[in-house]
Amino acid sequence: MKKLLFITLVGFTFTNCGNEKSTETENPNDTAIIPFEEMVVRHIEADLNIPVKEKYDYKIYKAHLDNDSIIDAIITVNRLEFALEEARLSGNSAKRAEIGFTGHYNYFFYFDGGLNKISPSIHVPSSPHAKLKVNFMNLSSDLKKDITIDYTIKNSLFRNYYFVFNHTPKQVFQWKIYDYLGEINEEANYIEYETGSYSTVKDILIYEGGIKNSKNIEDIYNFNPILEKKGKLLHRFFYLEKEGKYFTNK
Repeated sequence: MKKLLFITLVGFTFTNCGNEKSTETENPNDTAIIPFEEMVVRHIEADLNIPVKEKYDYKIYKAHLDNDSIIDAIITVNRLEFALEEARLSGNSAKRAEIGFTGHYNYFFYFDGGLNKISPSIHVPSSPHAKLKVNFMNLSSDLKKDITIDYTIKNSLFRNYYFVFNHTPKQVFQWKIYDYLGEINEEANYIEYETGSYSTVKDILIYEGGIKNSKNIEDIYNFNPILEKKGKLLHRFFYLEKEGKYFTNK
């Protein structure tokens, strides 16, 4: 079993980043402050047991994600190189390729600015050819942001919704954005949000949808869909405070 770490950061700088392991700080003359990104890299590599020579990608997304006034962050990690090497060593590269190498190769971490700590990794089973896409929105409150994470499994796209409770992201909803991309039976959903039916948390409405640019696909793993509402309302999901998740009427 992997050992889960929860480390404290002393002094930090938020910078969106890609492949490079940056060690920049707001005050390069202040050697007493350990750069935030350096601490992030240490935590990622320790938590996921990443060897020194492995190339991986990480990115930092910042927002106010809880009720304090201190900025927080979501840190995504993509281990494509590890996924391909694991498939090669298994002797089933062709079989793994058919399913887009789907597995535990995409992760995210939650940085709590108030506690100055990074959480253990949260894995999102998906294809490593597509990095996780993070967005923030106001569902539970206008005073803080909630988290959505899009992930790809072959030619399907899914979205997870997370609220932060007690310094930890909790998944409260999940839905498919599209399926069978580029195929004859392609399907999509269009999502809207309205005032909550049973709480102050907004409802999630699922409509029949379509993909305007599905004929311009060059890479199913790096495709930015332009979604449109094309049909009737399929589902209305409402949030129940007691349960801490979304439900719908049958």
